[in-house]
Amino acid sequence: MTTEEFKNKVIPFSRKLYPMLFRILGNEEETRDALQDLMVKLWNKRKELDECTNQSAYIVTMARNYSFDLLKKKRPERIQEADRYKILNLEADEVSQETKEKFECVHRAICNLPEKYRTVLQLRDIDGFSFEEIKEITGDEVPNIRVILSRARQKVKEEVEKIYDYDKTKQFV
Repeated sequence: MTTEEFKNKVIPFSRKLYPMLFRILGNEEETRDALQDLMVKLWNKRKELDECTNQSAYIVTMARNYSFDLLKKKRPERIQEADRYKILNLEADEVSQETKEKFECVHRAICNLPEKYRTVLQLRDIDGFSFEEIKEITGDEVPNIRVILSRARQKVKEEVEKIYDYDKTKQFV
């Protein structure tokens, strides 16, 4: 793979990888550093990348694994409460307590999903990947991905409704 091919094929992935890496790492500086390190690793593996039949899946998988490796190294650190809500693009003081609770409720519901549901939901709704890109990453067909996504959204909705129905009636549904 030449330099031009690398610039045209691999570098554009950085825009799609950034949200995924940020979601996993939770820190803007670490995400930028990880993305830069990842591009260096991809450059060093350009021969393997050139031979790969599914380059986008390889790149996304490599990025995901690399970010999890970074998390394992820094596990003792805790993400601060204010950093969690930067995803809302608001300062923590501007976010109402109710909004924080709803965000936490949805976040817990997503974390409790089965792995396949959680992965597809995060790739589509949080990271903004297209169905074709998710197909390349997961190996599932697009109709199956749509079904998984629909079921994942439904499960999250049901979990959130259970909590808010309990708040209103003080009884589990």
